[in-house]
Amino acid sequence: MAETAKQEATETVVIGTPGSAIPATEVKETPEQKETFDEARAMALIEKLRGENRELAKAQKRLTDLEAADKKRSEAEMTELQKAQAKLTELETQLKDEKLARMRQEAAIKTGLPAVFTERLKGETPEELEKDAQAIIEALPKVKPGSNVNPTNPNASGGSGETDEQRRKRLFG
Repeated sequence: MAETAKQEATETVVIGTPGSAIPATEVKETPEQKETFDEARAMALIEKLRGENRELAKAQKRLTDLEAADKKRSEAEMTELQKAQAKLTELETQLKDEKLARMRQEAAIKTGLPAVFTERLKGETPEELEKDAQAIIEALPKVKPGSNVNPTNPNASGGSGETDEQRRKRLFG
């Protein structure tokens, strides 16, 4: 007899139809749930749900705004980061060029290479630069010691200092 009372107390309700997109589920109702429809209670529940909906909509809008602001800030930071990386690369290049110029000057001084050839030296290390400087020195023409040839004034080697026209007048008269 207790089993028949239990069977009568629960009733199976199937939600959904066989062809619908919503799967059928079973909901067992107890006698306490079989209450009569109370319009005032239903309206209060509806108003409560509408209020929660409005609050959730406000929260969703605020979340969307915060996410957009965070994304914009992140992009600004990335742009600043990219600017900083570009500046760092530029400064590293300048530093490398300055070090190389200093090493060239040191190699030229050490090997006795004239200063006009300093920029022509090739190499990345002091040893490579010194080797290149020695190669340039060997390729330069050698001036014999004791010769009085001054390459900037060819007449300084004992010429009279007279011009061709003066020489013609003197000789042809």
